[in-house]
Amino acid sequence: MAKARVTYLSEGEKAFIHAKTMQVLAEVGVAYNTPLAVDLLAAAGAEVDRERLTARFGWDLVERCLATVPKEVLLAGRDPSWDRVLGRDPLVVTSDGMATHVLDDLTGEKREGTLADLARFTRLVDALDEIDVHWPSPHPSDVEPDMAPLAMQATCLRNTGKHIQDEIREPELVEPVLAMYEAAGGATLQERPVFSVTNCTIAPLQHDRAMTEASLKLTKRGVPIFILPMPQAGTTGPMTLLGTCIVHLAELLSAVVLFQLSAPGCPVIAGVGSAVADMRSGGYLSASPEIGIINMICLEMSRFYGLLTQATGVSADSSTADFQAGSEGGMTGLCAALAGADSLIAAGGLEAVQTTSLAKMVLDADQVGALRRYIRESSIDEDAAVMDDIRAVGIGGHYLGRRSTRAHARTEVWRPALFARGGDGGAPSPPAQGGAGEAPSPPLIERAVTYADELLATHEVAPLSDDAEREIEAILAAHAARRA
Repeated sequence: MAKARVTYLSEGEKAFIHAKTMQVLAEVGVAYNTPLAVDLLAAAGAEVDRERLTARFGWDLVERCLATVPKEVLLAGRDPSWDRVLGRDPLVVTSDGMATHVLDDLTGEKREGTLADLARFTRLVDALDEIDVHWPSPHPSDVEPDMAPLAMQATCLRNTGKHIQDEIREPELVEPVLAMYEAAGGATLQERPVFSVTNCTIAPLQHDRAMTEASLKLTKRGVPIFILPMPQAGTTGPMTLLGTCIVHLAELLSAVVLFQLSAPGCPVIAGVGSAVADMRSGGYLSASPEIGIINMICLEMSRFYGLLTQATGVSADSSTADFQAGSEGGMTGLCAALAGADSLIAAGGLEAVQTTSLAKMVLDADQVGALRRYIRESSIDEDAAVMDDIRAVGIGGHYLGRRSTRAHARTEVWRPALFARGGDGGAPSPPAQGGAGEAPSPPLIERAVTYADELLATHEVAPLSDDAEREIEAILAAHAARRA
C-alpha cells in the first residue's frame, strides 16, 4: 500500500537532538513544584532538590519509563460507535479547545462565549463526522469560575456522544469530574475512558503544581493524558526552532517519567503545543510556517521515543474564516498529517485559538476531509492499474462508461461538504447554474453559516440516561454547596 509521508530529520539529526535533550534533563533539570512528584523521582534514583522541588536525571530512567508506555490508547465515546484507538486508527481529529470569544461570521461582531455557546458548538462537533473528539470551546463567561469546570463537563456530556478531552487544573476537581463521566459512560474510566485530559507543562522546564497533582490522581484512574509542552520561540523558548524543540522534548519526557513512575502503563500521548512568539508584540502565533516545522521535529522525535502523538494544525492567526485562515490551517495541518501524527487538534480556532466561529468549525471539517484523503493508503496493484480498461478505451476514447469508473467514482475523488467545485457552488444549497441573469451563488462564509445552522437544527444527540442525569445534577449541587 502506498501512503503519502514526509520526513524532516535524518537518523543522525535525531541522535543529536536526543543527546541535547538528555543534557537538558541531566544538567539543567526540571521544576516539578510539588513534593508528590519529587518524592517519586527521588525513589526512582533521580537527583532532587527538595527545597527548590526540582529533579535531574539521565537516559537510564527515561528509557525505563518509556518501556511501560502503551502503544495503543482507547479514546472511548459515550456512543461506542465513536470509539477511537490511537496507534491503530489513522489521524484521530479533535476540535480546538478553550477559546474565549465567539465570532458572528456574518456581522463580524465578537463577544465572550457563554454556556449556551458551549452547548451549541458541542452539538455541532457531534454532528460533524470529520471530528472524532471534542475539546470544549468556548469557555463560558456567564458561569461563576468556581462552577465553570463542572458546568462545562455537564454541558458537553449532554451535547455529544463523542470522546471529550479537557483540562483538570485542580486536584480537588478530579473526583467530581470523573464521577460525572463514569455516570455518563456507565463504566469505570479504566474500562471505558470516555474522558481524557491535557496536561500543559509550564515553559521553560516547569510543571504547574496544581495540574500536576491532579494528573497524578488521574494516572491511577486510567484517564489518558495528553502532555502538551508549549514553549514559544523567543519568549519562553529559545529563538531557534531547534532550541525550542529541545526544551519541548525535555518537558515532554519529564512528564512521561513522572506519570509512568506514578502508575506504570498509564496512557500518555505526546502533544505538540510549542509555537513561536510575534517578537513585535510577544503574542502567540499558532499558524506560521514555523509551526509546521516544529510539528515535524517534535512528531519525529516523539516516534523516536516510541510515543503516540497529537499535533496541532488547522488553527489560524487570522481573525476571520477567510483565505488567510484556510491557507494557514491547510499548510500546518498537512505538515502534521504527512509527518504521521496519530491525532490532530484541528477545528474551530481563530486568532491563535482565542476565538471560534460556526463557519470556521464546518470549513475546518472540510479541511480535515482533504487531509485524510492525502494520507489515505492506496493500493498499487493490478486492480488499481485498470489495464483492461486502458486497453479497451485505447487512443482517443473515454472512460465514462467503464465499469472501473462506476466502481471507483465515489471513493477515488474526495467530495467536500462546502468547498465549491467548478460551478457547483458547494453545499448546502445548490446555486444558480450560471446562466445570464441568474443570481450568483452565496459567498462561502454564508454557505458555511447556513450549513452549520442546518446541522444544529436537525442533528440529534443521544441523550444521557435518567440515572446519569440525576447523578450529574447531584454532583453539581454538592460542588456548589461546598463552594458556597
